[in-house]
Amino acid sequence: MAAKGKRLLLPSRDYVVYRGSVLPHPDLRLNGAEQQDNEFFLASSIKEATRVVTKLGCAQRDFLVDIGCGQGRLPIGLVRELNSVRYLGLDVSEECITWCKTHIERQHPSYKFQHVDVVNARYNPSGNVLTRDFRLPVSDGAADIVYIWGVVTNMEPDHLAVYANEVSRMLRHGGKAFLTAYVEDNVPEISINPENYTAFACKGPLHVVRYERQYFLDVFQRAGLRLSDLAYHAGEIGENCQSDLYFVK
Repeated sequence: MAAKGKRLLLPSRDYVVYRGSVLPHPDLRLNGAEQQDNEFFLASSIKEATRVVTKLGCAQRDFLVDIGCGQGRLPIGLVRELNSVRYLGLDVSEECITWCKTHIERQHPSYKFQHVDVVNARYNPSGNVLTRDFRLPVSDGAADIVYIWGVVTNMEPDHLAVYANEVSRMLRHGGKAFLTAYVEDNVPEISINPENYTAFACKGPLHVVRYERQYFLDVFQRAGLRLSDLAYHAGEIGENCQSDLYFVK
């Protein structure tokens, strides 16, 4: 027992439990101040899980690849909807992967996570240079669904075609892909941190990577992916200019 008048020190935790879900500690969360609110974070997780089930048709038998899984926002929601779905989360942040392995994979072994040590000027500046023989750890045609939220928005533009080809390679025929991107008409093909585009100030490398819409779609069409739906400026936050894009192989 601690001596009277002394404060009992508890070990710090990197998680909180909210409404039955284990979430990253608010101080550790990425993607804006609103994510620090537990209700907002969990509601966002459930919304993305619902998207995967209703819009992409994900079922327990399917194999879903989550490129840029971050701190597990999608799988945190998915375990409430599809407890035993075959899932692989990939991210360039080793810290995020460690958190997900500790707090998601240990409790839900059908959910796997793997670090991809590829350079990203914003999230993994010391990572390996992307080469022509780059492959993600998924067999050809093995994936039913590929999910990519908020990744190409902060990706080196030179990597876009490489990842589009990887999405196509991993997907089975008829497989579906979802991603968010900054795409606009009547803008340069590629703009990094464009001025007066978002309500928030762009800070640091690759904060906002914006594409001319047809240029962006052509990259995926050349990879064998057909656009099936586009929701313009569908971001959940009012100041978010990201659009939702759905593709079919």
